[in-house]
Amino acid sequence: MRKLFSLIFLSALIACKDKPEDKKEETVIKKEEPFQLYQMSEMASFMEIMYVDHQRIKDEILDGKKVDTLNFDLSKLFYARMTDSTDRDAEYENMAKLYVEYEEELLGDNLQQKEIYNKAVNMCISCHQVKCTGPIPRIKKLLIR
Repeated sequence: MRKLFSLIFLSALIACKDKPEDKKEETVIKKEEPFQLYQMSEMASFMEIMYVDHQRIKDEILDGKKVDTLNFDLSKLFYARMTDSTDRDAEYENMAKLYVEYEEELLGDNLQQKEIYNKAVNMCISCHQVKCTGPIPRIKKLLIR
């Protein structure tokens, strides 16, 4: 019985052994593409700076402090190179002008800072609904509820 079992076991091992002539190996040559680092446009980089500063402004308003400075140059909205140059049109220019008005009003008004701040942030959202929708969820986090 042991011999029969050993014989069956050895037969199974020999039958299952890989045969090199049965295997066909395929050589896949991958063409490596060079790594490309994403480079933000001047406007995208500027908007990142604006976002960070608006987090600071939100905190100051929530702490009851008067906002008296912006750590960015509002005029960049009108000349910074955009990711898609076709986005700079009359509609964008009008929204940017209104946004600048809200920001300047924010610096001058001590009593309605929350409302004016939210108007400015909502202007960002309105513009992004038309031009570049990606950052909208992130911008909404700036609103003071």
